[in-house]
Amino acid sequence: MRAEIIDDAATWDNLVAMLPGAHPLQTWGWGEVKRATGWDARRVALMDGATPRAAAQVLTRRVPRLPFSMLYIPRGPLLDPLDQPALQALVESLRPYSRQQNAIFLKVDPPWPAGTPTILPSAGFAPSAETVQVTDTYTIDLTRSEDAILAAMRPKTRQYIRKAEREGTVIVRDLTGSWLDSCYHIYQETSRRAHFGLHPRDYYDTIFQRYPADRQYLYVALREDIPLSFLWIACYGQFAIELYGGVSDVGQDYKSNYLLKWQAIQAMRAAGYTIYDLNGRVTEGISQFKEGFGPTDTAWIGPYDLVYHPILYHGYTRALPLARKWLARGEVESAVPDTQRSNNV
Repeated sequence: MRAEIIDDAATWDNLVAMLPGAHPLQTWGWGEVKRATGWDARRVALMDGATPRAAAQVLTRRVPRLPFSMLYIPRGPLLDPLDQPALQALVESLRPYSRQQNAIFLKVDPPWPAGTPTILPSAGFAPSAETVQVTDTYTIDLTRSEDAILAAMRPKTRQYIRKAEREGTVIVRDLTGSWLDSCYHIYQETSRRAHFGLHPRDYYDTIFQRYPADRQYLYVALREDIPLSFLWIACYGQFAIELYGGVSDVGQDYKSNYLLKWQAIQAMRAAGYTIYDLNGRVTEGISQFKEGFGPTDTAWIGPYDLVYHPILYHGYTRALPLARKWLARGEVESAVPDTQRSNNV
């Protein structure tokens, strides 16, 4: 096996598509989103002849005010969960880079369900209590028929979908970014109501501009041309993942977010994705709303850290509340819903 640095977007995304768990956060486009917000992106593929055996998009961020960095592989690395030789070879291929970057640790967050037998400890990783992506979420199996998905919903959810449809709610897909300002205003209203923080406004412009247009879906629910709610989805491989969503007070009255989510589920199924990830359980009210769509409780294996400098790592994790405040000034790595930002690096 040999490690290769990949510098071409199409080559990288094609490699990612060939590996288990191909995920939006491991695509070239997501790395470019994070590059624009202060991270560096390095793409490493482990090749067995002409066949990719493993891959990792490694994001690097300097620790503010200190000559150190941290490395993070969001929803990766991508490899067979039991392929210990590939994992070990990948880790070893990253060591020179970690020394060059003076990295304190490498955090991984594989797209493996909780309970998956893991080889991570054999390569020196240990479970981390500090999460970045959500570990507990809901998913919907899009291989089922629309009738089966509808049948799994709560009666009230189906009722509210019909109500919004009957009362003239229209769902549009924003292909130009013309609705981003309206969506942000709705998001601000939602965040005040549900008590969570948002990224700065320009972060969402960055996602819209840098993540490939054919793999992102920004839907807006309108009534008489007034935006009531929005839902933003990123896709790749099997996955259609809700990034962000919000509903105005008026939109809540009209149940616009129910029809919006149902039509998004239909669209993702029609586009050929097989796993619809609602990306977090978050607050009780949001969880109840999501549960109405009949999803499956899903948990991911969670983050593991490979520590390069134990003393610095200990100090970093103890000082993490302060580190979070520093990082927030320059933006954090996240495809995690903004509803989680108060609790995640």
